[in-house]
Amino acid sequence: MSIRLHILGHPSLPLDLASHPEDSQLFNCWNFCQLAELLGIDYAYYGLAGSSLPPGNHGTMVELGKATSKWSFRNHWHLTYTKRLDEALKKYVSDDGSPEWVASIYGVAQCDLAAVPHSLPVFEPMLGYGTCWTHYRVFPSYAHQAFIYTRQPETRKDRFFDTVIPHFVNPDDYPLGVTEEEREGLLYLGRDAVDKGVGIAREVAQASGMSFQAIFHGVGGIDKAQLLGRAKAVLMPTLYLEPFGYVAIEAMLCGTPVVATDWGAFPELIQNGFNGFRCRTQAEFVAAVRACGGLDRAAIRARALERFSVAAVAPRYREYLSYIWKIHRDGGYYAPDAIHFPNSFQ
Repeated sequence: MSIRLHILGHPSLPLDLASHPEDSQLFNCWNFCQLAELLGIDYAYYGLAGSSLPPGNHGTMVELGKATSKWSFRNHWHLTYTKRLDEALKKYVSDDGSPEWVASIYGVAQCDLAAVPHSLPVFEPMLGYGTCWTHYRVFPSYAHQAFIYTRQPETRKDRFFDTVIPHFVNPDDYPLGVTEEEREGLLYLGRDAVDKGVGIAREVAQASGMSFQAIFHGVGGIDKAQLLGRAKAVLMPTLYLEPFGYVAIEAMLCGTPVVATDWGAFPELIQNGFNGFRCRTQAEFVAAVRACGGLDRAAIRARALERFSVAAVAPRYREYLSYIWKIHRDGGYYAPDAIHFPNSFQ
């Protein structure tokens, strides 16, 4: 198999969602492998011992052994990890002139690589963390793109080559939930942290007189989908600028509306009165959760399928891969065929 897409995975955890269901970066790794499989691109996943790939015929597992400690920037394990990753890439990178890409899923954990030829583009897909290092970046929301551009002014020289593509999931893992009559109260699903707004969620449930369940960790797979599908609404009153919010699209695929704050990525995900509500006062939150019972849950799922399923997002990544290959090989900004959305100009 000739590898065309090199997916640099999680530096601390094996690709095993059952053991680590709450790690969003690991979830990114799994989903991006699914996307490569759907696109029919032969790929290699560079991951730790114990990793397994999504079902399919296009993936190759390149094992990097076990982590010696938890990764942190340029600690001993970072240096060891970089050495192992460089050795593995030397074996699998072809650089034969055909389109070939390196995807840095975990950002700066892979910033010290020396084995990738300069002729190959290295990009950061699904960039939801707080820093970036490559010349090509895929942000999950315009809100997070603006945050990074403000936080890292040095990105200005590469901003023409970035894009915004939302996160995505396999909709088969999130079936439409139970009927409205069978739904049970409000749900918070996320970290037990002040900045995630769990305190606001509790207050809203109390003020609205609705039952409330808070789940902080350890839930994934069908158990997670069932929780989302039984809720009247999912509360996401995040206090910081949420880069995206996986739980929001997972809930929507189950037909469950999302009630969130009105900043970060949420204005790009939530249409007031259709798939949820965005709020700024307790009165708005209480009115929102009470109004969720009147929303069309089948329509919520249908819209989520159109926007956030792996099949919906895959063509956008195909276009971006072609775009950055031309940019990287044919003159940057002045590359003659560097048109990101070719169908838009027809």
